[in-house]
Amino acid sequence: MNAELIVVACLVTLAVAHSVLGETDILRPLFSATWSIDVPRWATERILRFAWHLTSIAWLALAAIVAGGDPLPFVAIMALWSAGVVFVMLRGHLAWPLFLLAGLAALRADGLLDSSWLRGGAIATAVVLVAAAALHVYWAAGGRWLLDRAVPPPAPSGRGFVPGRGLTLLVAGALGGFAALILAVVQERGPDGLKWLVAIGTGVLVIRAVGDTKVAGFTKTVRDTDFAKADDRWFTPLVVFLALGSTAALAM
Repeated sequence: MNAELIVVACLVTLAVAHSVLGETDILRPLFSATWSIDVPRWATERILRFAWHLTSIAWLALAAIVAGGDPLPFVAIMALWSAGVVFVMLRGHLAWPLFLLAGLAALRADGLLDSSWLRGGAIATAVVLVAAAALHVYWAAGGRWLLDRAVPPPAPSGRGFVPGRGLTLLVAGALGGFAALILAVVQERGPDGLKWLVAIGTGVLVIRAVGDTKVAGFTKTVRDTDFAKADDRWFTPLVVFLALGSTAALAM
């Protein structure tokens, strides 16, 4: 009997059994029991569940590679599927952007993500940046839509961050300027130094996504406010996709 076939059969069997039996015999009984540990239960349950099933996904990808598949596409599928699982189950977890970047990089390395895809992603990013700049101008003009969720609430001491009209317009200008830089790089206009400016802007987005360890980003510890919930659901994921889009402009 072909030894590689045995390896594939074992890995597939393990992956299926690991997910099915783990769900029925370990995860569900564990989640129905009373806990005494001082951690957010809803987040812990989701972390345990996706971590458990991501192991099965990795084994299936390894089985496909052993069966003779080209490694990079299967690594890409594994990483992108893992990113989707984590994104759906716990969007505030840092794992999904890393899985997403790994999957896209694997597609790029295998030649499946060509320049036309990168160009489209970069242009879409510029469009979103312009829309974000327009929203900030709207806020500076006195608009209130989404503003209550876009600004962190005051600290228990009563001190909070209240952006003024001038700062809001400055942010709008920065977003619009960054969009212009990305379009210039995509169209190969201007000096080569523009790419360095886009790289710096991308770095700023990455720092914003990682967070300040307090009220924003993946590392925030305050997660029960309206802003924190909106940040997990919309703002931080948007920043991640903007960072990926600006990276696409650099990778063309």
